[in-house]
Amino acid sequence: MVSDQGMVQDPSPLIGEGVGDALGMPFETKKSDDPELLAWDGRYLPSEFHQLNPGQWTDDTMMAKLITESLFLCGGFYPRDIADRYRHWLINGAKRGMGKTTQAALENLDRGVPWCKSGIDGSEGNGTAMRSAPIGAFYHEDLYTTAEFARIDARITHRSREAEEGSAAVSVAVALLLNGVKVEDLVTKTIGYLEDSKIKDRLQRLVFYQNSGDVDAPEAMKLFGTSAHVVQTVPSAFSAFVFTKTYEEAVQAAVRAGGDTDTTAAITGALAGTYYGFSAIPKRYRDSLEGIDHFKRLESKIQVGPRAPVLWNL
Repeated sequence: MVSDQGMVQDPSPLIGEGVGDALGMPFETKKSDDPELLAWDGRYLPSEFHQLNPGQWTDDTMMAKLITESLFLCGGFYPRDIADRYRHWLINGAKRGMGKTTQAALENLDRGVPWCKSGIDGSEGNGTAMRSAPIGAFYHEDLYTTAEFARIDARITHRSREAEEGSAAVSVAVALLLNGVKVEDLVTKTIGYLEDSKIKDRLQRLVFYQNSGDVDAPEAMKLFGTSAHVVQTVPSAFSAFVFTKTYEEAVQAAVRAGGDTDTTAAITGALAGTYYGFSAIPKRYRDSLEGIDHFKRLESKIQVGPRAPVLWNL
């Protein structure tokens, strides 16, 4: 819930992400006009492809959870620890839709390649942006550090400008929302912390769409695209958030756009969960979300206000 002063009272980026991910999971790769998606009534559904039950989430939320656990248990950003958690996830076998690039990078880690060299060169997949929200939550007082840590985490699996800037955009946006930035100003302020990239260019186009007043969420996402290419996913997820008015409306818009539905809705859910808060996420979604109690414990540690100095632990 957002207070009169614009500050989030019960920020929920991780639960918000998990719900969006679980809602989008059954429809991954389906087009927006697919009969199953058109008939969807907004409930959690199972997925035979992912072999997951209603309310379960995919690799998007898994990686965000691993980052969150590392940040709070270690007391700061330790990419070695994060990379080791990723590696253990690989060897434990519960891949949950792990992308090919991520798997190749984690296999590098398992072979002993250092985390700073394990990422796959040139990959522009959305497997980094989908997991970076917790960095923004932890380091929301230092936006430049938030952006840089998100880039560093991205390099563990994806080594490209676009993957890094997509990750930075999501983490910075979460930090800005925690600092009370208004939704209508979010994209413009996020752009200020990004390096030159297609991600930055497309978010600037989104600002134009916002100012024009004649584009809605479905149209914006259609224009940007909703594939697993991070250059499409990030501006589409931002569109689903900024052109809607509630958490539920935002994540459902992200799912109904089709394409990489779990990731688009996961990022949208992280933004919307941060802004609207835990209490605004429909109870039917919260109550049956996998891991909800653990997620609540992790999110109880989010501090909206001054925190300890930034820790650079590379």
